[in-house]
Amino acid sequence: MPVAGANPATADPERMSVFPIILMSVLAVWATCATVLAVVSARRLRRERTAHGETQDRIGRYRAALRRAEEKAQAVAQQLEALQLEYAALRQSVEESEAEPPERPVPTVMIDCLDISGEIGTLFEHVARVATAIRDYSAYTRGHYGPEHSKARYDLLWLSDCLHTFDRVGKALAAGSQRSLAAACQELLQMYDNYLADSSGYDSRDTFRRLGDRVPLAGVSEAIRSIAMKTTSPEAAARASEMV
Repeated sequence: MPVAGANPATADPERMSVFPIILMSVLAVWATCATVLAVVSARRLRRERTAHGETQDRIGRYRAALRRAEEKAQAVAQQLEALQLEYAALRQSVEESEAEPPERPVPTVMIDCLDISGEIGTLFEHVARVATAIRDYSAYTRGHYGPEHSKARYDLLWLSDCLHTFDRVGKALAAGSQRSLAAACQELLQMYDNYLADSSGYDSRDTFRRLGDRVPLAGVSEAIRSIAMKTTSPEAAARASEMV
């Protein structure tokens, strides 16, 4: 029943006027939410597109780096193959050289048909050993301000003394004279024998005994004795007379 005092004709239009407002409010809220969602989706889409572009650029750089690495690996593989071929060739040449018969020694130092190549080689080795021993007494080797050996002056005297008569051997070889060579060898042998017997104030025996491992006189004395025997033997004299 209608309420007393109310006018039905006036109540219905009021309800009709409120409904569109509510509807418009709902649509406005929906439109606002849709707009917000669209803005958020658009921003997320832009971020995803930017990230996708950066990823594509990164992938492109990685692919380029991969291509360069593959090219480098291919070049290294080619170099390795070339080195392997070179190694194989060198190994083959070494094997071939080892398979060759040993070289026959050829006399290189002769005097009146006497081969003294081995003896002269021993003399050269002796000269090198003496030079090395002398060098160890230099200020450079022991240090500019290092202490000098107490017997350095005697050692230097006898080390240089055992070489200074080699000039006679050289002159005899240059002249091709067996007599001069024999005399020079005899003088050297006498000197070297005296070195190991002298115990005077200069004491050459002490020097060559202390330095016996570095400057042994036995080997060079044997070579000098061999030259002396070859140049003074009757067969050598006979060959020399036949050559004349």
